[in-house]
Amino acid sequence: MTVTRQSAAESATRSNDEMRALALDVVDTVVEVLGSPDGQRVTHHKGVVMSGTFTATPRARGLSRATHLQGEPVPVTVRYSNGFPSTDERDSTEGDPRGMAVKFYLPDGRRTDLVCQDWPVFPAGTPEDFRDLLRAQHEGEEATARFLADHPDVAAAGEVVATVGAPPRSWATMVFHSLNAFRLVDAEDRGHWVRWTLVPDAGEHSLPPDEWADADPDYLMAGIVDELPITYRVMVQLAADGDQTTDPSKAWPADREWVDMGGIEITDLDRTRERDGDVLVHDPMRLVDGIEPSDDPILRIRSFVYAESARRRSGAACPMHLR
Repeated sequence: MTVTRQSAAESATRSNDEMRALALDVVDTVVEVLGSPDGQRVTHHKGVVMSGTFTATPRARGLSRATHLQGEPVPVTVRYSNGFPSTDERDSTEGDPRGMAVKFYLPDGRRTDLVCQDWPVFPAGTPEDFRDLLRAQHEGEEATARFLADHPDVAAAGEVVATVGAPPRSWATMVFHSLNAFRLVDAEDRGHWVRWTLVPDAGEHSLPPDEWADADPDYLMAGIVDELPITYRVMVQLAADGDQTTDPSKAWPADREWVDMGGIEITDLDRTRERDGDVLVHDPMRLVDGIEPSDDPILRIRSFVYAESARRRSGAACPMHLR
């Protein structure tokens, strides 16, 4: 196995052509290692699409001038998904990186996305390390052990990921994290680095282990209607001076300040998206004035990875413009 060492700073400064090539390499690796089925999302293809509303708090308006954070309710599309690419995966699979992605529809027609998953950190700090971790795991235990010994930061992230993974009681009882850092900018051009977390009002509750084997294979997807309405608090953790913003494999200290930015209320199944050729893509780099990306190389490559995934499942000629 050939391992290419790449620092976060080097990875973040790649050209668009280099990023596309690296994204293609990452996607090909995921398909080979995880067995992504043809014609589907490369990962997170088993999901359910919901509709609802987001309403920001006054504190959100004080932290960012972004349109959807000014207090007026805005429509949202929410997609819950299992992470592993399997057409027959059980919803009760342990260790699945489940996702909750939110698309905000702004009054002027623009859209912006928030993409979260239940793992508290990403398994690696750079796309290259993530790709090479998958390759090592594909080769077997000895190759994985060697890779982790040479990459202690990846090993440490894996230990954090291993602390979670129990399937939830329902989509309404699961916490989700953005992993990547973003800069909120207020009306006076003052900025604050944050990470987003979606916290269910129903509390965090897992499915008891003795129910995993006998749970309906689609209990999360099929049971969501019975949970409506589902409400979430949209929280941000504020970075302190000196906290790094470019490595999603490392959490910030738990004592950092948290701010309630608003509430999401999910009220129904969505009956407009992913119909008649519509291609729904949630992209964390689809941002608006008042929210800026960090130089996190995992964040920077995600648009290219999602574009390639969308191209493979839809054949779209311009996947970067999919909504």
